[in-house]
Amino acid sequence: MKRIQAIIRASKFEDVRNALHAIGVEYFIYYEVKGVSFQNEQKGSYRGASIIDTAASIPRRVIEVVVPEVDSEEVVDCIKKSAYTGDAGDGKIYISPVDHSVRISIG
Repeated sequence: MKRIQAIIRASKFEDVRNALHAIGVEYFIYYEVKGVSFQNEQKGSYRGASIIDTAASIPRRVIEVVVPEVDSEEVVDCIKKSAYTGDAGDGKIYISPVDHSVRISIG
């Protein structure tokens, strides 16, 4: 089994959710997070002086899904295609192995 964690733009969440549903992903968890990007400095001004805000928070959502290893590439491709905008900051996907799981309701 593989655990796939995708950090995506909040504005692309519905597209990713619908795409995952279309390929048969029945369950995933998500939560809202904020991140800081130091490579995308936002410029502004304060009292006429130019300033650079390197710690601007960016709204994101994290999606986590555990799938059989044979399905992991399809899920990653689905997320990549549906979260893509072509701009910097589209997100990241992390894939890690799951050695064991326990269903609480049946032990």
